[in-house]
Amino acid sequence: MSGANEKVKYGRVAVILLAAVVVIAAFVLFITMNNERINEQNAKYLQGSTEQSARRIDEWMTDSQTEIRLLASMYENTLSSAEEASIDGIENLAVYTKFDYVTYSTLDGTTYDDRGQEGNAQDREYYTQGIEGNSGVCAMGESLFYGDLSVIFYTPLYYEGEVIGVIAGAYREDSMESFLSTYFFGEQTNTYLCSRDGAVVAHSSASYSNDVENAQDLYFEGGTSSDISRADLEAAFYNGTSVTFDYRGSAGSGMAYVMQLPNYDWMLMRTFPSTITDAMTARANIAGMVFVGLVALALVAVAAYFLVQTIRQRSKLLSESEHATGIVNSSLALFRRFAVIDLAHNTYEYLKDDGIKDDLPRHGEYNMFRYYWQTRFASEEDAEAMKVALTPEYIREHLTADVPYLHLEYRLADPETGEVSWNQASMIPLTRDSEGTVQSVLMSVQDVTDVKEREIETRNALEDAFREAERASKAKSDFLNSMSHDIRTPMNSIMGLTAIATMYLDDPERVKDCLAKITTSSRHLLGLINEVLDMAKIESGNLGLTEEDFDLPETVESLLSIMTPQINDKKLELKVEIADIQHEHVVGDPMRLQQVFVNIMGNSVKFTPEGGTVSLRIKELPSRIKGSGCYEFTFSDTGCGMSEDFVKKVFDPFTRANDSRVTKVEGTGLGMSIVRSVVNLMNGTIDVQSKLGEGTTFTVTVYMKLREGDEHDLSRFEGLRVLVADDEVAACEAACELLRSVGMEPDYVLSGDEAVEAVRRAVDEARDYVAIILDWKMPGKSGIEAAAEIREIVSDDLPIIILSAYDWTAVEQEARAVGVDAFISKPLFRSRLIHVMKGLLEAGDGAEAEPVSEYEVLAQSDFSGHRVLLTEDNSIAAAIALDILGMTGVEVEHAENGRLAVEALLDHEPGYFDFVFMDIQMPVMNGYQAASAIRAAAQGEGLDGTTIDPRPDLAEIPIVALTADAFADDVARARAAGMNAHMSKPMEIELLVKTLKEWL
Repeated sequence: MSGANEKVKYGRVAVILLAAVVVIAAFVLFITMNNERINEQNAKYLQGSTEQSARRIDEWMTDSQTEIRLLASMYENTLSSAEEASIDGIENLAVYTKFDYVTYSTLDGTTYDDRGQEGNAQDREYYTQGIEGNSGVCAMGESLFYGDLSVIFYTPLYYEGEVIGVIAGAYREDSMESFLSTYFFGEQTNTYLCSRDGAVVAHSSASYSNDVENAQDLYFEGGTSSDISRADLEAAFYNGTSVTFDYRGSAGSGMAYVMQLPNYDWMLMRTFPSTITDAMTARANIAGMVFVGLVALALVAVAAYFLVQTIRQRSKLLSESEHATGIVNSSLALFRRFAVIDLAHNTYEYLKDDGIKDDLPRHGEYNMFRYYWQTRFASEEDAEAMKVALTPEYIREHLTADVPYLHLEYRLADPETGEVSWNQASMIPLTRDSEGTVQSVLMSVQDVTDVKEREIETRNALEDAFREAERASKAKSDFLNSMSHDIRTPMNSIMGLTAIATMYLDDPERVKDCLAKITTSSRHLLGLINEVLDMAKIESGNLGLTEEDFDLPETVESLLSIMTPQINDKKLELKVEIADIQHEHVVGDPMRLQQVFVNIMGNSVKFTPEGGTVSLRIKELPSRIKGSGCYEFTFSDTGCGMSEDFVKKVFDPFTRANDSRVTKVEGTGLGMSIVRSVVNLMNGTIDVQSKLGEGTTFTVTVYMKLREGDEHDLSRFEGLRVLVADDEVAACEAACELLRSVGMEPDYVLSGDEAVEAVRRAVDEARDYVAIILDWKMPGKSGIEAAAEIREIVSDDLPIIILSAYDWTAVEQEARAVGVDAFISKPLFRSRLIHVMKGLLEAGDGAEAEPVSEYEVLAQSDFSGHRVLLTEDNSIAAAIALDILGMTGVEVEHAENGRLAVEALLDHEPGYFDFVFMDIQMPVMNGYQAASAIRAAAQGEGLDGTTIDPRPDLAEIPIVALTADAFADDVARARAAGMNAHMSKPMEIELLVKTLKEWL
């Protein structure tokens, strides 16, 4: 019995010992696996942390490099000379950077920092590299001013393309230590920034990291985390590859990970101390020892422990499963339906069936599936297309081995509401047979209504843009057809009149009439060409404005002188009125402003029938812009007017009304488009009101800078009585208000007869008028007839002035014969009134008549004793210019291109030529090049880069462009090339004489 018990006892002991051996073996295995797991986990954590820091450091270095370059660029923009560069100017900008300090090094190496210290950096890498024009980053073991480790970002400072110094921004050792500091599980670790040879450039703030000068010195060959050799480590540093190795230093051992910064030639090394690993392992081993103790107490506890572990693992799996299920459900939310289609067995099964009623089962025969959906498509076209696309044959044919999926788009109609939605079905292969043929697919359906609607909107917008482009193209084609007629009309007139003049050479009056008509046709043709060229400038964005001083009265008078002949030809009535004009002297582009006026008033004249009225009203409004005046110009007519539809597109280019009343009127259809563009450039506005058959009103409002006008002594006018006669009350009141503003005491009457009676009464009462102002055209007795009677009443010393909006040259001789002393154009501007009144009252001999023809302008000009160089390659243009210039008495020599002109100036002594007219578009050397060469010769630079004796006179000789390049940017380019002024072709006689007077 005892033997049996002994056997049982030994058996139990053996079982216990076996269990203990198993437990111990399990414990050892657990510790080994746990250590490996912790080491592997820590290695990955170390690698991930280092890579994250490397990206952060790389971004910090890139930002710092950008910051120092931006600092240099901002400072370069403030320099007006190289000598102006100093640390003081840089210091004001450096306060906005993150650097610990900023330095500036001059060309000789003298270096200043923003704290007032001075040193010499000739032996520093950042100085030598910066002076050579390089930007970059370097590390200094001993900084110039503080003797500590600094990371320095540098860049050269330029002035006019030359390096004049080096700007550097530095981070000191404390900043780098703080920036690189890292903690793992609450314990600080070492981080080193190294060069490719392993030398430590910067390190974290851990005190024991200061002892390491080269990262490779930490290598520990007996480690277990890596099996690399020292040579492998050195190669990794040299090649910039990532590597993990074991290290041992004065402060302990552990793992280290090295990698190159993404965009810099530096390496980042971070350590993971073994103390952290040991602590983690110890904690895990203690848990293992507790586990062994529990197992040793009872196998039940061991079983319970494994049971608990199993439960935990199961919970984890369940949690992961729920997480995965949540992800799948979230993905499924993007799709309305999922179905598995088994093509081999002709079945389907819905995994998700949103939007399907109970009339389609969740699974069944695929034929039923296809039939059901064929009845839901929104159109027969979609139904027919999808009927084919859903067949097994189509799916197998198109889902080949190299096609990952099929996309099918279609529209579905809701059977209850009729609402149509876009859907996209995607078919993904699930199984294939041995030959690669699809056996089953997963079909997902997604609502893409929003996407398709946006796509349709985009396509419609593109189609609209295409149609608009076609419309513009057709408009331009129609425009060219119209222009062919409009240009040929004046051209035919010119050719025909030239032939007529040739046949009547012995009839001066007939030739003179032909020449006058040729001039009119030429100007009309030039206007058509200018409109086309202006439109080309507008479309290319090159239309610009000049800024020059001009007088508003001159611009208005010029407008009226241009339009009056056309107004007279059509027997139209012209009304001009001004109101509250306080500032007549302005700064702007008078040519463009007049172009606006001529286009608008020209249309009024064109489209107003005989006997109609064309009106212009000018008013100065309160200005909201300091230093500028606001002017409103209102153009009205009683013409044919425009329809509401055409008013909306009147400013579109190449647009003309399709109306039988205007089809015979010549024009480009560009005038109003140019008007709007010019007004917009002037920051102004243009408004149009029109009614078909009643007329049109354009209102243009522009702002122009004000300039000081001439100051006049008006004391001579104080208290003088003046009589005004005009048949319009508004015109009389405006004139009287103007006279009162200069100190006079005006009266007005509304007819010629009343004017005669008023003068006779004033003489009888001994209250004589000092001047009489009569409107030319008044009902009943005209201004000239009234003047004749008044002159019989008063003495010859009393000035009589005719006021008119028309060209008085035709009646000037008759008017002066009856005693008229002067003429003033409507509208009556203050400056014009003062000028004429001063001339009449102070000089007493009447106003001198201005020349009335271009011939008289030339005949009255005498520039003899001066020599002009004309540069012109066109022989006809040169011959015309030579004849015209010869009539002024000036001596002219001709050069056929710019190079010959420069050679002519260089070949003659200083002062031989007094003036140069320079064409622009010429062979060999154009006008811009020639003007630049002339100015360069003043400094001793000859043609083709040769050196000559300086010719200072060529820096002063006037050069004026005489060219067909007539736009604002052409004027600016001429001045930039060294020319003094610009004249556009065709040559205007008055401008020519004015230019010669100005420079000779």
